[in-house]
Amino acid sequence: MRVGIVGAGISGLVTAWLVDQECTAVLLEARSRIGGNARSAAGCVENVLGVFDLGTQEIAADDSSAHAALMAAVGIDAHQLIDVPSSHTFSMDGNALLVDDCPGRPAHVGRGPLWEQTRSFLDSVPDLPDRDVPFGAVVESLSPPPAVRDHVLSALPAALFACPVAQVVGLPAHVVLTYLSSVANDEPSTVRVLRGGMESLAWALAARLTTTEVRTGAGVDRVERTADGYALIDTEGHHRVVEQLVLTVPPPTAARLLPASMTGPGAPWHVLRRFAYRPVRYALHLDPAYLPGDRDLWSTYNLISHDGWAESSFWYGPSHGVDVFKSQITHRSAQPRRVLATSTFHALTPTTDLVDAQRALAALQGREGLHFAGHYTTGLGDQESAIASAAAVARRITPGSARLRHLPAP
Repeated sequence: MRVGIVGAGISGLVTAWLVDQECTAVLLEARSRIGGNARSAAGCVENVLGVFDLGTQEIAADDSSAHAALMAAVGIDAHQLIDVPSSHTFSMDGNALLVDDCPGRPAHVGRGPLWEQTRSFLDSVPDLPDRDVPFGAVVESLSPPPAVRDHVLSALPAALFACPVAQVVGLPAHVVLTYLSSVANDEPSTVRVLRGGMESLAWALAARLTTTEVRTGAGVDRVERTADGYALIDTEGHHRVVEQLVLTVPPPTAARLLPASMTGPGAPWHVLRRFAYRPVRYALHLDPAYLPGDRDLWSTYNLISHDGWAESSFWYGPSHGVDVFKSQITHRSAQPRRVLATSTFHALTPTTDLVDAQRALAALQGREGLHFAGHYTTGLGDQESAIASAAAVARRITPGSARLRHLPAP
């Protein structure tokens, strides 16, 4: 059996790794390098050589997670992981409104005027609501102060999903509250990052492919149905015929590639259009452009509310020991000065329709040998979701794959 996989992000690479040795496969990537949203840049800063992520960077700090199992399976051990206390500083107009506790922060530094009110709101929330309940319903029932609502509770999800602060009330409450659970805690949570950058996981997966052909710079122009599968025509006119097709590209790209026969009512094209994305631009830089003037107020995550948006700046000091920052710069009025690299991504907006769209897509998985994988297809839309989606595809195509045993059962 020959399998075609379009997109060499983490979900595409995990799919290829899982079906490898069980069949022949071709993995096509439009960009010049693999990794998708895992984009890393190496540099020597303050005489320290480090690798810094522009895109996806966090791994679940849980040894039972799919991420942990995958890394162990491809030879990434504990020495290549860095566990970092996760802290937040929320600011507006140059004033710190909430400052999380974290190891190393001087004892005299206060938590900010909104810490207690934020903690009170989060403690008042009962169990996570059903997945179709908007965050606005929770806010309306508990009535937090407007400053807490706009500059803390809505700021973090607005930055995560690249949406205006005013639109956070329409996002699913269970998603928003899951991410807010790490804010205003007496004990900071932990985030885990890869010492070699997230892109190192992509290369580790690619290095273990034996029956899979990986082609970069090979964007797929269109897909055509054949008698027993699909023909993939790339931008240079090359034809590749496969029996099973896995689309691991974002929904807008996947929808564009679908054959005309799959664009009618109830077809995948209509489901894929239900997933909403927004562009977000990041910069790696050396100047603390978006952090408080007082260094004692710096956190791993620093969020500023401005002009109806909220944008984050991640400080690599706690993890790498150097002043390197990864900042969202999509809506900033001033850009950083000492820039190492920039890149643009598209962030999934988890609307209240997301779960229904995921269910509708799940019902179409595998029909006519067509499969979809990626962070948007299941769960919260994170890297765990991407890995789980790839495993689900592999279980349909090659249920006997020995490598499936490395990952947690669904």
